Amino acid sequence: MNTDKLHDARVNCPHCGHTLHLDIDVSEGEQVFADECRACGDVIYLRLYRDAADDRFHLHVSADDEQYY
Repeated sequence: MNTDKLHDARVNCPHCGHTLHLDIDVSEGEQVFADECRACGDVIYLRLYRDAADDRFHLHVSADDEQYY
């Protein structure tokens, strides 16, 4: 893990709205992963990707993983 490429991301749980702080490693490029909300316990699906239009990383937060299959 490259600590220079580690960023703190604040996201809201799509289930309960609780704010979560996540450490995101952008050195790995595009990623799909899941985390658990510390407040309600539901699974949160995250997709990190680089947008070619603005050359920035974006984090998409979803309540279910249906879009990945």
